[in-house]
Amino acid sequence: MRQAAASNPPLVSAVIAAHDESRYVARCVGTLLAQTYRPLEVIVVDDGSRDGTARIVAAMEGVRLLRQSHRGAAVARNEGARVAGGELLVFLDADMEFPPQFIERLVAPMLERGTTGTFTREIKVANGHHRWARAHMLGRFLPADCHFPPGFPDRWENYRALWREAFWRVGGFDDVGHGEDITVGRKLGVLAEVAPGAVCYHHEPDTLADIFRSAHWAGRGERVRERPGAIRGYLPWRTLRRAIGLAWRHRMPSLFVYRLVWDAGVLLGLLQGRARAK
Repeated sequence: MRQAAASNPPLVSAVIAAHDESRYVARCVGTLLAQTYRPLEVIVVDDGSRDGTARIVAAMEGVRLLRQSHRGAAVARNEGARVAGGELLVFLDADMEFPPQFIERLVAPMLERGTTGTFTREIKVANGHHRWARAHMLGRFLPADCHFPPGFPDRWENYRALWREAFWRVGGFDDVGHGEDITVGRKLGVLAEVAPGAVCYHHEPDTLADIFRSAHWAGRGERVRERPGAIRGYLPWRTLRRAIGLAWRHRMPSLFVYRLVWDAGVLLGLLQGRARAK
């Protein structure tokens, strides 16, 4: 991949797939519009939202809105990338927020060394003061305040930013449900490099209903089905054992409830996925 001179930086296209994100999308887009990196275009693809997501984005200046029926994140991101004008593509979520230098730091390794693409392991939890958001992190055996455990590698298959040419060379994201974000890296056969200092914030599910919906989406996706004996891992007695162990380890009773709800959602998604495959 080519390098770019600092005096003539290439256009970056930030693509956001949004489905029922009216709580967060205005803040997400607002923090992107305040980035130090220029030139930058912001594209939001409303993936069949039933709330006011599209209306909120449409009222904001400096952002391009696309609309589609609810077809999932992979299709939405591909549609955004299709109309993007940038040489560099950045894929973000509508429930994230970004300090002003986020884009600048995320793409720096690409512009300085010509690397294929990058990711950030500095994704902080934006709403960790909420009980269920905190439980969502601890209940998946992650730190309470960050998406990545200490010692996470410098290279990973999940791209946040990459050159447009590389993205389309492999046909974009595969529509596999949850886990679509790793499909580009796997097809490229090249791992994304970490972008130091690219700090951002992510809102975790903070109600039991949101946790169940997130788990159900994960259960229907490809990533969880890659695990050997995936369904057996979520059978009720195993869930109960995990739930008791988590609550005891962290002295946090809400983790018991969290794990029951999360595993029930994943198991339902897995069973539905198996039924569709037959």
